[in-house]
Amino acid sequence: MNSLRSWVIKSNRIVFPDGIKAGYLLVQGGKISGFHTHCSAGYIDYSEQIIMPGFVDIHVHGWGRGSFAYKGNNASLKWMSHDLVKAGVTAYLPTSGTMPNAFLEASLAAAAGYIAAATPADGAEAIGIHMEGPYISEKHLGMQRADCLQRPSVEGFEHFNRLAGQNIRLMTLAPELEGALELIRHLRAQGITASAGHTDATFAEISAAIEAGLSHFTHAYSGMRGFHHRELGVVGALMYYQDTYAEVAKQSGITIKPEAFDLLYRLKRDRRLVLMSDCMGYVDFPEGYEFYHYLRKETFRIKQGQLEIATDGGDTRQVCPCDYEAVQQLEMNFLDSVKNIVDRLEHGLVSVARIACENPAFLAGAQDRKGSLLAGKDADILVLDNDLNLLDVYCRGVRQAQIATV
Repeated sequence: MNSLRSWVIKSNRIVFPDGIKAGYLLVQGGKISGFHTHCSAGYIDYSEQIIMPGFVDIHVHGWGRGSFAYKGNNASLKWMSHDLVKAGVTAYLPTSGTMPNAFLEASLAAAAGYIAAATPADGAEAIGIHMEGPYISEKHLGMQRADCLQRPSVEGFEHFNRLAGQNIRLMTLAPELEGALELIRHLRAQGITASAGHTDATFAEISAAIEAGLSHFTHAYSGMRGFHHRELGVVGALMYYQDTYAEVAKQSGITIKPEAFDLLYRLKRDRRLVLMSDCMGYVDFPEGYEFYHYLRKETFRIKQGQLEIATDGGDTRQVCPCDYEAVQQLEMNFLDSVKNIVDRLEHGLVSVARIACENPAFLAGAQDRKGSLLAGKDADILVLDNDLNLLDVYCRGVRQAQIATV
């Protein structure tokens, strides 16, 4: 479908910020142009399906057959965009890791080129870049690299952002590090979201960072100083400061327990919670690269172009990058995460649209064109059945034909 055409979708369940409505969604030039309860023109009949905005993933290192954080090249981004739509993601921030400086520089430059050249036919849109590190704490590395840490500085960040074509939209850092508060003030002045992550900050240090402009917390609970009744730490701060956003990773029950998600949701509600995936794209790791997943108790390595996974018990299996059906089983995708929480949210799919679409679009600085099906926004549209299985995806008005074959 040509995104320049005018066309209409009919559905009895279209998810808007203020509720679910029956009617006709109008699209013109790849944008939502309006909504009407009656329409005399021809339409695409999705009457019995659910229509909602595409998901916006602001924290994704890789997915499917591409890994930006570990390959950092144009091909990795092409595969991510191609495969993310199969999980309902229509816009995303490719997310870096704490890697050697030369690799970071090259990957940021590659992302700048990809963002400038990509089209709706390529799939999910890379709407900027999320830098997770290298300004993080050695005490909470998680799967980041201790040998690649750097000291926060405005000059260092501006160097990265120039290479990135001024596309950095989100910066995860440890606010307690020397130079971090100055950088947070600079990020706020530039309209870039500053987020606390991989941090050993105290409650007082987080409070100072919020005063400087910090507004978000990366993978809440994980990679941060925990809560104590005399030292509230980072977890206590993200709970206490109600106007800050907090993101949670895929809801598999492994990263955080369902009860921990529910506690955070009771505090943040739809207004300030953010859903993301934190996926890696294992099959696109470099040849010979190896790392140990401390949560899954498995070692991942690339051998002769195949992903080999070895458990602590000695069992091994291989996954070929060409086998997408096998690849997609390696990590929980965005849509499956939504399925696991929708019944626990206050307003069901309307809540999903807030925490998986609107809020992340705001943090990515793309709220003017992403995150809802209101007039003027990009026509990023999901078509779901009653069980929330994905039937169709439109990116900026272009139907993604590969969905039908998944």
